[in-house]
Amino acid sequence: MGCNTGLEGLLSRKLKLGNVLPLVLGVLLVLSILMTVLLRLPGTLRRTVAFVANETQNMYLAESAVIAKLEGFPDGYFAELLTVESRLLGPWNLWHVNVPYNRGSVRPLERETIKFQFLLGNEFEHFSTSEWTRCAVALEQNLHERILQSEGIKSVSGNHRIFKFDSTLMGRASLVALNVSAGDLTLDLGGSDAFSRSGDGRASLRSFMANVEGDVKVRGNVHFDTLRIYSTESVLLQGNVSADFVEIFGLVGVTISGDVSLAGLLLSKQNVEISGNAKMKFPSVAIVVGARGNRLSLFGKSVFEGAMLAPSGVVDRDSSAVLLDSTKALLPFCMDSRPVVFSRRRL
Repeated sequence: MGCNTGLEGLLSRKLKLGNVLPLVLGVLLVLSILMTVLLRLPGTLRRTVAFVANETQNMYLAESAVIAKLEGFPDGYFAELLTVESRLLGPWNLWHVNVPYNRGSVRPLERETIKFQFLLGNEFEHFSTSEWTRCAVALEQNLHERILQSEGIKSVSGNHRIFKFDSTLMGRASLVALNVSAGDLTLDLGGSDAFSRSGDGRASLRSFMANVEGDVKVRGNVHFDTLRIYSTESVLLQGNVSADFVEIFGLVGVTISGDVSLAGLLLSKQNVEISGNAKMKFPSVAIVVGARGNRLSLFGKSVFEGAMLAPSGVVDRDSSAVLLDSTKALLPFCMDSRPVVFSRRRL
């Protein structure tokens, strides 16, 4: 019996080896065919490898410059590193690095420059209501001053409803700044020849900012590159309004509803409400700071990508609403914290 068992085991192992052998030969055949194809395309392969190497080197140069700046080294400290351009974007820092790029066969006069963009927030270690209150006040004041000190601002009085911008309000191309005293402001936009048009037929305005001693309503089919509003009452955005970046303060409240799509900063001392199919894209921050009882609400099928904070109030959210919390990476610059890169892309 022992001899038979040993013989059966040996036959079993040989059968297994026999099953594996065709698989190994098949793999070798596929690899041989693949290598043959690659050897027949040396030029294409070399160009691909060179392209990947250049892209990697360009990103390495940009990231090295950003790391040096994060560590506190001044521009020019390392001769081989590039200069980092920076500016404030609401509570965040926007850094740009221009990398000279030459694709080898390109003559020096045809050299290109590639721009990389880095968005920075701040990391924090603890949550402090007093810190958030102080920070929200600083953000509000900065917004107010930036609008009132903007170049070419137009001052008007009383209630205003605007369907299009005429030559008396348009400053530099697609840049509008208004100071409205003792009155409400309504923008009902989308049908004006004063706007350029995007591919979907939507009106497009590069920058709009307004300081209003009253309510503000923005609706229509319009896209803003930047939208800044400071209101002593309430702010309402509804319809098919979109903006790449917003800074909005409404003392009484800020309401975002409908198919509005934004990214940026919402501030109020009483209430902020986001509802319908509205979307606040990453990075966004909504802060409600004031007397107790204030409320920050996310209703309907709305989406918020960022940080929602009501230090002395309530954050209320429907089960169908989506909150993608990124608090750790989205702290405003006015808090004592460490800068961190949380977004990077090539322009």
